[in-house]
Amino acid sequence: MGVKIITDNCCDLPQDIIDEYDIKMIHMLVRFGVKEYQPDTLSIDEFYKMMVESPELPTTSQPTMEELLHVYEECLADGSEAIAIHLSSGMTGTVQSAQMAWDMLEGKERLTIIDSRKASLGQGLLVLQAARLAKQDVMREQIVEEMFALRERMNCLFTINTLEYLVKGGRVSRTAGLVGSILDIKPVLHVNPEGFIEPLEKVRSRKGALRRLVRLINERSAKLAGQTVGISYVACYEEASIFRDDFLNKYHVKEVIMNPIGPVVGSHVGPGAIAIFFAS
Repeated sequence: MGVKIITDNCCDLPQDIIDEYDIKMIHMLVRFGVKEYQPDTLSIDEFYKMMVESPELPTTSQPTMEELLHVYEECLADGSEAIAIHLSSGMTGTVQSAQMAWDMLEGKERLTIIDSRKASLGQGLLVLQAARLAKQDVMREQIVEEMFALRERMNCLFTINTLEYLVKGGRVSRTAGLVGSILDIKPVLHVNPEGFIEPLEKVRSRKGALRRLVRLINERSAKLAGQTVGISYVACYEEASIFRDDFLNKYHVKEVIMNPIGPVVGSHVGPGAIAIFFAS
């Protein structure tokens, strides 16, 4: 029966990986005004086109208690164990809801809830490693221990074109957003060890922000060789590809998982976002 891996659609893993490892998915929703969408009913291109053209910015909602319980119960029904790795509690209430669902669950001792303290492929790389260990029949307790260790080492660095979406989503202050807009600042940010988004630097151009990302990678690159690295992006494939090629050719990483940022996370970062994820 083994260990089943559960996550939510903020992990931004490619569909072929989700299918290969039979990762169980819980869905968060996006809304434009009063109209609600399951992210998998919108293509990435359709979503970002709507985001640019809509007079209203999209909003997101966490999974319902019913959906969490349904997926957890389904995974445990055959006697299997399971690990659920969710979007950072510093960005959403999903982990809190998951813990409440866990309290109501029959057989809950066979399920471990993990707060990834990450988003997008930062969360996704934890999920992927957990799935690979589960496929090797590693015990749940050992996988959980590995997840906590990897979570502490995972770097999540990113830049965005505007603070507008993070401000509207309540992820950074309105004052920071106003200053950024007036000065046309391109911020470089990270997800801190507690799972909250924090600014690292304020740069006055897109090229400057990308150069700063490169410098940050160089400062933390001593252990990159042989690693799995994640790159996620919104409508900037060419820039993301340059980072991918550098990781493969300069840093000699084992593999690069590169995928567009999905609608849920994308609602808060907007077009032009590019994010880099690796363990140090």
